[in-house]
Amino acid sequence: MQAWGRCRVRRSGFRRLRVEWLLAFWADSASDTVDSNNKHLENVLARIEVMQAQCNTCGGMRKQRILKKVSKSWDDERYSVWGKNEYSLLECAGCEDISLLDQSWFSENTDSDGNPVLNETYYPPSIYRRQPTWFGMLDKQWHITKLLQEVYNALQNSAPALAAMGLRAIIEAIMIDKVKDGGTFSDNLKKFRSGGYISDIQHRALLAALELGHASIHRGHIPDDFELDTALDITENLVHLLYVLEHRAQISIRGLPKRNP
Repeated sequence: MQAWGRCRVRRSGFRRLRVEWLLAFWADSASDTVDSNNKHLENVLARIEVMQAQCNTCGGMRKQRILKKVSKSWDDERYSVWGKNEYSLLECAGCEDISLLDQSWFSENTDSDGNPVLNETYYPPSIYRRQPTWFGMLDKQWHITKLLQEVYNALQNSAPALAAMGLRAIIEAIMIDKVKDGGTFSDNLKKFRSGGYISDIQHRALLAALELGHASIHRGHIPDDFELDTALDITENLVHLLYVLEHRAQISIRGLPKRNP
């Protein structure tokens, strides 16, 4: 019995040593595999080109990996003109968003030194201006929300006149929503002001935004960035004041302690 006991102890000890050896072997193998994969990944990343480019998700210029690049050149011997398009498939190094950059040259579009001017076009287009943080609080099916979204889309796709017309439509829709349709644009504005929805200062600012829309609709005016930014500020502030702040103010008051009589 004692001999069998000693033999069983030896066998048990041998099994334990064997298991420990196998675990150690597997750990070393796994470590070697991880190291090999990391080195391979480092080598791949080292071969990937990077550049600074626009990222709509992060906002602004960001470091981008060039996943694929294709160049297309052309020329027209009849008119002695030439051009080139270089397409780059990009991945943002921060958010990993994917976009396509088209960099193009045209021999007749040159700077003062005679060098071709580089034109850059992004797909999807670069965001002209981020939507305000409160925009997501609006009902997506509400017609004013849809109009605002169309204005942002027009700005992103370089359609400034359409954006100005859309801003005018939003202001008119807000007035009709608050004071009903009085028949003419001028009457609606008067009722909107006398109803206490805007102050005298806001009224003057509103007239500037409306005039920009009128000029784009009736006089073929194409707004510049300053005019659009100003009109958009005025319109966004009006929506925020009448449809977001008013509701949030009512909610915040409910939680305040009552004044002692």
